Amino acid sequence: MMPRLLTFGLIVVASTAGIAFLIWSMRRLSLRAQFVVLLGLGILIGFIFMTIVQVPGFPPWVGISLIIVVFIASLFGVRIFVRSLALDRD
Repeated sequence: MMPRLLTFGLIVVASTAGIAFLIWSMRRLSLRAQFVVLLGLGILIGFIFMTIVQVPGFPPWVGISLIIVVFIASLFGVRIFVRSLALDRD
């Protein structure tokens, strides 16, 4: 039980650190590049999620965490897209 909990904790910490690093490093990119990165991330996670659905050996928390990441990234993606549209009109 404990090694499984430790593995889950390490995955959560690594995922959070990876997303934080991605957001920190994207600040230097243009708005369109940020949107493309988030769009690619969403597509990649979608393919991973479709694979998880087809293979019954994956635990359900993996799929749930991927859906949460997609929803959080979509909020940033919509914000970036709207800001890029506003800058294009100016």
